[in-house]
Amino acid sequence: MTSMKRIAVAFVYILIATFGLSQALAARPCHDKQVVDNGPIAQSDSIVRSDSDLSEYRYLLLPNQMQVLLVSDKKADKAVAALDVFVGSSHDPVHRQGLAHFLEHMLFLGTDRYPEADEYQAFISQHGGGHNAYTSFDHTNYFFDINPEDLEPALDRFSRFFVAPLFNAEYVEREKNAVHSEYKARIKNDYRRQLNVFSEVVNTNHPSSKFSVGNLDTLADTETSKVREDLVSFYQQHYSANRMALVVLAPNSLDELESMVRPRFEAVLNSQSKQPKHGQPLFEKGQLPLLLSLQPVQELRELSVTIPLPAVHEYYRQKPLAYLGNLIGHEGKGSLLSLLKEKGWAESLRAGEGHSDLSGSSFDVTVGLTPDGLSSWQQVLELVFQEIALVAEQGVAEWRHQEQGALAGMQFRHKELGDPMHRTSQLANQLHKYPYQDVMRGPYRMDIFDAGLIAKMLSSLKPENALVTLMAPEVDTDKVSSLYQVPYSVVRLPKIALKSGVDGLQLPKENDFVPDSFTLNHPAKPELKAGVEPGPPGLLVDKSGYRLWNYSDGYYQVPKAQFYVAIKTPAIDDAQTAAMADLYLSLVRETLNESSYEASLAGLGYGLNRRPDGIGFVVNGFDNKLPVLAKAVVGALLEPVMSDEVVARLRDELIRRWRNSTKDTPYKQLIRETGLLLNTTAWQPVQLAEALEDFDRKVFDQFVAGLYKGATLEMLASGNLVQAEAEKLGVSIAGQLVGKNHKAWVERGVIRISPGEKMHIPLSIDHKDAAILRYYQGRSDSLDETAKMMLLRQLIKSEFFNQLRTEQQLGYVVAAIDQTINRVPGIGLLVQSPTVPVAKLEEAIEQFLVDFDPQLQEMPEAEFESHRQAVLTGLREQSKSLAEQSTRFWGSIDSRDYNFSRRQELIEAVALLSREDMVQTYTALLMDSGYSLQVDGTKGEVVDDAKLREGRVIYRLPSKNM
Repeated sequence: MTSMKRIAVAFVYILIATFGLSQALAARPCHDKQVVDNGPIAQSDSIVRSDSDLSEYRYLLLPNQMQVLLVSDKKADKAVAALDVFVGSSHDPVHRQGLAHFLEHMLFLGTDRYPEADEYQAFISQHGGGHNAYTSFDHTNYFFDINPEDLEPALDRFSRFFVAPLFNAEYVEREKNAVHSEYKARIKNDYRRQLNVFSEVVNTNHPSSKFSVGNLDTLADTETSKVREDLVSFYQQHYSANRMALVVLAPNSLDELESMVRPRFEAVLNSQSKQPKHGQPLFEKGQLPLLLSLQPVQELRELSVTIPLPAVHEYYRQKPLAYLGNLIGHEGKGSLLSLLKEKGWAESLRAGEGHSDLSGSSFDVTVGLTPDGLSSWQQVLELVFQEIALVAEQGVAEWRHQEQGALAGMQFRHKELGDPMHRTSQLANQLHKYPYQDVMRGPYRMDIFDAGLIAKMLSSLKPENALVTLMAPEVDTDKVSSLYQVPYSVVRLPKIALKSGVDGLQLPKENDFVPDSFTLNHPAKPELKAGVEPGPPGLLVDKSGYRLWNYSDGYYQVPKAQFYVAIKTPAIDDAQTAAMADLYLSLVRETLNESSYEASLAGLGYGLNRRPDGIGFVVNGFDNKLPVLAKAVVGALLEPVMSDEVVARLRDELIRRWRNSTKDTPYKQLIRETGLLLNTTAWQPVQLAEALEDFDRKVFDQFVAGLYKGATLEMLASGNLVQAEAEKLGVSIAGQLVGKNHKAWVERGVIRISPGEKMHIPLSIDHKDAAILRYYQGRSDSLDETAKMMLLRQLIKSEFFNQLRTEQQLGYVVAAIDQTINRVPGIGLLVQSPTVPVAKLEEAIEQFLVDFDPQLQEMPEAEFESHRQAVLTGLREQSKSLAEQSTRFWGSIDSRDYNFSRRQELIEAVALLSREDMVQTYTALLMDSGYSLQVDGTKGEVVDDAKLREGRVIYRLPSKNM
């Protein structure tokens, strides 16, 4: 559960040249039966959906005015529910800041019908599900997924959150510690720190001036105010059915879903609560312009411009701020970002809607600065406002708005459904924002051009209306914020001189990546049975030096594809060559930036990464123009920009990013470092930074020139590409990248922990929180061992969380996590605490393992079976999109599962496991501390990789070179 600031993302789109606006926005309405509820309103369902969405929908308005959207998805292998309450941290009482977030925590800790604090979590976990919630500025969102057959009892538990929570006094006192731990865990998070300073600068009567997370001080009882009483009062005031939206998705019929929902959620009280509208401006009259300077924890340099504007929530079809964000934030040739990069002042830029609520909004522009850009920040700011002036002068045109709207429509029509829990949570939120007919199309709908509205927004985008924020280690400060101890200062913004016109700035031109065909090239195939995957891919080309696999899709039926390439080279074998490879890849990305940005607007994208055995890339999106982008990527790989200025800038960026990683939240460092320490083809960020600091340009040029000598390729074409086109593309790529005199790949390995060994690695983390990760390594990568480790984690994860987090309140971050490394299974027991030292955390983990041993031995067979079925449900879960399925195929190829059978074999292995098997595994691996490694935040000698690996067995992934 996290407290999250609501971020409005500007949509960035451009015209489909061969589409008219109405065709691009056309999508299939879903017409269902007339729905007559028991309340005063009858609704006829007509919800617009994407072409690939075959689900059935029903919208209900319950008698208590709760909005409900039912989704019958016959392909769903999980049932999902989400409820969004139109209330958030902005509604916190001034004397009780963080209350909305605290209330979110408390609803999980017992209700009238299910009073046990861990009952809901345990039930969800035991039946193959997961759950979470978040609190934002004006929304609180709760969601879960579960086995479909267990949906009704899960909804019964879930519904009581909103009918009769207990607010048990004992857990009120305990859970305050969890909220405080969450606050302390992220006290060095620069995003949170920037928000904290922002809250001290804005109008003190605006809700943004409040502290949204909460801590022991803001949630403490006082003589005049008891926190439990405030919780109950807040709940009664704001948790009213008329401010709630529920979405339930499952393979069940709509009638079945309705019969589950009505008796449970009609019981939620409608107190006729109205959505409060604070009516306060973000800044007081005459307060702007201001220059806010603040120092970050990490080495970051940013210039941000925030300009308050009127509310825009009612203009979802006009999207004025998305329109402006698209033009100002463009990254193509002639853009503001390109000019700033050319001058050596910027690394990145984003623009669009920032803050937004019922009373107002803001337009934000953020520039990631170089050190030279920081020195020239006033000139950078001048160019930002020159770009805004250019848009005001030339950019307000109906054809441009139609271009953006047309491609937005295209993206919606061919949108894949993706993760059901995210989809459902998002829909529940969007029911508050759009008419129910547009609940899915709303974020994409952009079909009304209002030049006056855009001009009105532009007229406010002036330096005199701006809060300019300069974040950098070098800035001067004279204040310290109260909650996050951020050094900052606030002064009047110096006058900004604007010139009439700037050479090099221009508005976007025609986009060569816009697709001109959406033909489905493969016939539709019948629906898959539960647990059965499509495919598998076939080996299309198998030649000396390269292989090409191909999967022609007939199940997902979208005009999209993915093309994966692994370039396997022996050239990357230590920290120095790995660091040089990362610098080389940064140069490739820089070379591609302008053209890849254009491609992204047209629904195409690429990824580029250093692999343990070489270089990898993937190109994905609409297949019609996918080969164009793929060829551009290969061209950049072969001829990247290599000027001294760009090499120096990107080298500095990488070193800074690697150095910043040591300032990450402690638990993140523990997870990352465990994987890096045991992986023989991975290096710690500090090692990479040190390697690149000792930089020799001649050595680097030689490395790049020889990178692909001896290289071999493994490729996968997946999706809507015609087989002949896939083969043509694969042969072309291989012809340019396959080296001569093929050499053996660098083999991936994992350091083996000896039986009975207790390794200890201190990381000396600079953070007041203590953190520990106890890692237990599987004894092999066999299917049997992997199955046992999967089931073992399932058996302990809920109870581990309940005991160490809910009952003992050791910290906000408590989890039993999957720690598989290069196919060797592992489990990590993770805790981060603001109050308890590492030694005590270690004792708590040890005691938990002792206490859980008899629980496992005495576990009823029905309970054990529910856990086993939960693991099987996860393994049988089908991919929700072509992209996800392609990722699975590529994962099989990458791990050399060329039969694509490991998942099915794992299912069979889990199905054979007995409780006695798991008791033996638990005793051998956890109780006897066999094969264990402890990584924590204590101070100690820096780990030497060579010494760590000396004399140890190294597990190697089975080799099959070409």
